[in-house]
Amino acid sequence: MKRNVSLTIALIIGLSALVLAQLTREAAIAKTEAVLKNMQDGSISEVLKEFDARMTKELPETRVKAVWPALVAQFGALKSIDERREGQVQGRQAVELILSFEKNTIVQRAVFDSEGKIAGLVFQPLSMAVLPKTK
Repeated sequence: MKRNVSLTIALIIGLSALVLAQLTREAAIAKTEAVLKNMQDGSISEVLKEFDARMTKELPETRVKAVWPALVAQFGALKSIDERREGQVQGRQAVELILSFEKNTIVQRAVFDSEGKIAGLVFQPLSMAVLPKTK
């Protein structure tokens, strides 16, 4: 039985200044994958370096550090990144990684500000992916 439990770190997106990020598609995907790798490795200080000022203020290190162990406890070990999607979410550049774990498939979404910093990060059920599938 699959559980549709959403583990949200934070999704902080300002709706006022809608400015596109300055990252190439490849750079945005690489940055999102690096966050995933650093979460897996427990290198939380490296993850925090990628956050914008609002994310840094809203999410203490202890809260971010607890996310990966909670994901593994709920879904089992990460098996693969099945898909990489890049596009716009509420006027901001975003990347979604489709992650297959032993027990379920979920989406990791990173949303970037105009300086290429992470302004939102969320791990949710695959049904909550918002970017179209890659071709």
